[in-house]
Parts: sequence; C-alpha cells; structure tokens
Amino acid sequence: MTRISKKNLPSSIRSARNNKIAPVTFIVAFTFVAVTIIICLAVFIGFIIGERIGDYLDDHDEIHHTFLPPTPIPNSFIYSPFGYDKDEDDATVDKNTDIWGESFNQGRPEIGKISQVTWKKDDSIVTPNAYRVLIPSKLTRALNDYSRSIGLTDLARSYIMSDESSIEPKGFRLVTLGDGNVWYANRPFSYNDMHWISPADERGHEYFLKILIENGFLSVVNIIGNELDFDSLAAYQLTFMVVSHCDFERIHDDVRNTDDRTFNMIIPLEIVEGSTPELILEGTDDPDFTIGRLKYEENIAVIIGDEAQHATTKCDYRDKPGAMRLAATVYIADINEDNAEDIVSESLTNIFPSPNVDWLRAQTGRHWINARYRSDADVHFAGDLGRKEFSATDDEDCDGWKEENPEFCETHMEQREECPVTCDLYLEDEFFTSYSAEPLFQ
Repeated sequence: MTRISKKNLPSSIRSARNNKIAPVTFIVAFTFVAVTIIICLAVFIGFIIGERIGDYLDDHDEIHHTFLPPTPIPNSFIYSPFGYDKDEDDATVDKNTDIWGESFNQGRPEIGKISQVTWKKDDSIVTPNAYRVLIPSKLTRALNDYSRSIGLTDLARSYIMSDESSIEPKGFRLVTLGDGNVWYANRPFSYNDMHWISPADERGHEYFLKILIENGFLSVVNIIGNELDFDSLAAYQLTFMVVSHCDFERIHDDVRNTDDRTFNMIIPLEIVEGSTPELILEGTDDPDFTIGRLKYEENIAVIIGDEAQHATTKCDYRDKPGAMRLAATVYIADINEDNAEDIVSESLTNIFPSPNVDWLRAQTGRHWINARYRSDADVHFAGDLGRKEFSATDDEDCDGWKEENPEFCETHMEQREECPVTCDLYLEDEFFTSYSAEPLFQ
C-alpha cells in the first residue's frame, strides 16, 4: 500500500489534522443544522395550530354574540368562557361574616349550587325564597366597568353627595349616558337617598343584557334553574341601585303570587368598608317574625323571591365623602300563562319594562330552558334566544298629547307608558333575527 506523506497534503488539512479542529467543526456544523431544522418545524407546527385556534376563536366569537352552546350542570361546563374561571373563582376568599343581631350563616356558597339563607343559631331556614349564590368574578368586574365607563357610577355618586344634585323624593330624570342610551333615574322614597337608575327603553335594556350575557350571568341562571327545577328562565328587569343613608327600615317584598318562580337577584358592586350589614331579612317563624341582618359580600349575589320580606338597614355613610353602596339588580322569572300577569303587576318598578303582559310573555324561556323540554338534547339550554315577536300599540289619545306637548315622552311617564310607539320604547322585531331561531319548546 502506498502511504501518502503528510507533506503531500494541502496545508489547510495538515493544519486541521495537526490541531484536531476538523471534528469540532463538524460537531458545530451538525448542531447548527439540527437546531435550524427544529426551529423551522416548531414555526411550521405553530403556524398550523395558530390557524386552527384562530378558526376556533372566530367561530367562538360568532357564537358568543348570537347563540351560546348548551350549558349543563357538570363542573366541566360550569367552568367555561361563558361562566366561572376555575383558577380565579375557586380561589375566592371564604368570608364567614360574624354579624351583630340575629345573624345568618354566611359561608362561601359552593360553585354550582345555591345556598338557602339560614340562621346561625340553629341552621334553620329564615324564609323559603331567600338564597345566596357565588357569581363569576368577571361578572362583578364587568358590571363595575360598564357602570364607570358610561358615567353611571359618577352620576350615582353625584346624586348622594349633595341635596342640590339629588333628585327630589318621588321625582325622576331621564339621562343620556355614555353608551348613547336613555336611562331613567328616580328617587322612590323620602326616608333615604336611594336612587334607582335603569334603562328607559328596550334598546338600553338589550345593551345591559348583553353585558350580563357576555360575562358569566348565564352560568348563574343555569345553576338557579337546575337547582330549583324550573321549566325556563328569562331576565326581564334590570337596575342599578345606590344609597348612602337610610333612616327607616321598610319591611316589604319585591314579588308575590308567582308560584315561587320569580326572583330579584342583588349583585353588590360597591360596599362601604367597615359598614354594618346592609340587608334585613324577616323570618317566617310565626308569630315572632324574627329580624336578621345580612352582610353583602363581593361576588356573592342575594336572591329574593315570593313573599321574602326584607328591607334596607339603617345606615349613614355621609361622614365618608363619596362613600356609597352600589348594586345591580336583575329580575329573573320562570314565566308561564298562570303567573305572567302577577309578575307584571307585582314586580315591575321602573318605566321599562312597561306593565305589558304580552311583552313579558315574549320573553318566556329566553335565557334558559330545562332539558326536559328539549327533544334534540339531554342538557339544559343556556343562551339568549332573543324575545319572540311582539306588537305594541298606542293609546288613542297619544296624538292629542303630542300635539299639546311635543316632549311629553320625556316629561310625563304615565303618558309615555301609554304611547310606546310614539315614544319609541320598543325595538323592531327584526332586531332579534340575529339571535338563535331555536324554538322555545320542542
């Protein structure tokens, strides 16, 4: 075999061999190529996944604004983009409040359950139609953000800051806020400075509903419907409520005679730090009818139904400038032919909705339907079907009222109620065609 002398090799190779650089160069080059291939594969895979996620989000966004998927009670569905956040809501602090007087058990309700209000002294039920339910944290945030962004929080604070800006007792104002909607602000009582601020027409009502629907409200409705075994549910009256002082505790109920199928859901938004319990509940322990006091808590709604006697407790936050209690109230009902008229006559307190039974019936089953009424599914429906077709008509005197006072829709609330077409209180039925066309009962 002929041996090749190192002298006959190119100088570069001789140098590499002498310094043993070639193996190192090879390893570096190989590593560089391998890493480059891995990066390219990762980018390619990421691009494919990104497209799939984008398609999902596009579809999800479309569903989000038109038709929400069925939401059965299992936890895997309670925790969803439309409901509770497992990390955030599971970590909500357990607030066991030791309140003065006849106190209630106020442990944190379990997600997916409603908790009946019970006495701390013996765990007995206070009144049959009073419950507490944990609501998604994002729902509280969204309602606060909405109220602040449209100027409602500032407006509410101005009403309780001074007598000059406050509405006179039994008085009202129509106010256009930052969302472009007209709101009805009124002060119903003389013994406190409570003001109610609510949508003045169906357009504002739908805008408010949209905030609720998109931020977990349907999960709460699903829990209530499932736990109480309702046939269906719809949210139909929406209000913001503010107060800074109260001199008299007026025991009353918000609704009655609806076969225990209507509830006012009180969602605390702003609570004065260190304040005493805000809500009185009266027991049904005849003949004593014991009074107890319940503390509002963040992300826990109080639900009050038929004949649940309650009151705002005496309070005075005026020594803390700007301090106030702010809450959202949402009336929900299992509306049917037997109770629709009573719901209208017993629970409507604002200028919208007007006491129109046909409009209320058009809301039946709008936001939740029990699975037993769904032939195509074995889970409850939770979504927004929109209202059914509805025709409003004016009183025969509306033309005369308008001729006498072209602005009567803004100045005379009783005439406004009688003239819904002239005063443009309702949306056209076509507005609701973008909602799901799924029948209410199949």
